[in-house]
Amino acid sequence: MRITNLTTAVLEANFDWTIVKLETDAKVTGYGEAFCGPGVTAIIREFREVLIGEELDSIDRLIRKMKARVAYCSPGLVLHAVFGIEAAALDAIGKRHKMPVWQILGGKYRDKVPVYADCHGGDALSSITPLLQPRTPQWMTAGEARKTAISVKHHGWDATQKEDLTPESYAERAREMAARGFTMLKFDVDVPTPYETDEYNRDLSRAEIEFAAALVAGVRQAVGPHIGLAVDCHWNYGVQAAVEVARAVEPCHLLWLEDPLPPENIAAFQVVQKATRTPIATGENHFTRTDFQRLIVEGGLRVLAPDVQKIGLWEGRKAGEIADMHYVNLTLHNISGPLGTMAGVHLAAAIPNLLALEWHAASVPFFDELVKGAKKPMIQNGKIVVPGKPGLGIEIDEDVAHKYRKPGEKFFE
Repeated sequence: MRITNLTTAVLEANFDWTIVKLETDAKVTGYGEAFCGPGVTAIIREFREVLIGEELDSIDRLIRKMKARVAYCSPGLVLHAVFGIEAAALDAIGKRHKMPVWQILGGKYRDKVPVYADCHGGDALSSITPLLQPRTPQWMTAGEARKTAISVKHHGWDATQKEDLTPESYAERAREMAARGFTMLKFDVDVPTPYETDEYNRDLSRAEIEFAAALVAGVRQAVGPHIGLAVDCHWNYGVQAAVEVARAVEPCHLLWLEDPLPPENIAAFQVVQKATRTPIATGENHFTRTDFQRLIVEGGLRVLAPDVQKIGLWEGRKAGEIADMHYVNLTLHNISGPLGTMAGVHLAAAIPNLLALEWHAASVPFFDELVKGAKKPMIQNGKIVVPGKPGLGIEIDEDVAHKYRKPGEKFFE
């Protein structure tokens, strides 16, 4: 089975959902999803000249070949492209051989994958570009866009709604998502506060720390002790601020405190983890199994959070094995649409040491509308059924996808 065509489409959702379509001479078509990023579709199309005509069944060799072609500029955006293509290739291989992707990855440990709901800053997240600029997509009215505009201060988003960032608003959102059946929730705490701050020195005042802790406490009080709770900090703090926040939320018994530090300095994570009982997690900006080995051995982390689209399914399975050797759990970061989410389901099913798979699209009204061949809604009672159908087990409805295409991007051309 050889590759005959490779095309892309981008859907304008809360983030860009970049769909990869891979066609073969066996008349089998595979679909995958790549992590968003400026120019990622152009990179995917660059791979056409080295992939068309390639034998598809030797997936490990194919991935190595793609990585070798971009070794001079890896990791980062080029691997977003590689792993989007990889997902489409695995979908096609599974369809050709009548095997679900989880079986190609070695089998499954569970029939349903637990999902945690990303609740942002207590409200639905506005749509943003790959450069984190707010936008109003064609399916969202201007009024809805203003209503959902939540800011994270260090990301450069427009801080228009900080008066809504209260323990009460966080609690309301938590109760809403718990009522939908989610038993694990994640909230942002690196949000605009009423207090003056220097957004570049990575420090936090005592008032800012107490503000963040109050938001988390509001959620814990609202949902009780048995709902799992995680907190995201988006790489914004220095070591001392991270330690202070982690200690301040210890009474709330978090599942993990995510990305309190920039991802590069693994030794700094060890300092923070040693200073608190709160589990520290990171990993969405790490790309290889060796990165995760270092996070365990050098960083002393007990929870790792690789992104499904950034590490890929093949490498993600291997990273999961390394983590399992050290009795460390994985929580899979995921901001993708239904295709990327279902790819995450297959990876989550195939690793023993899973905590949960993220879902970031509660504010996107057409998430389930895009899907053919799956039970709807895809997420029920906070879980996704692991499909038994070949490949990823779902198909994208291209007619529906066309309605939500991103202006200016090619649509499977």
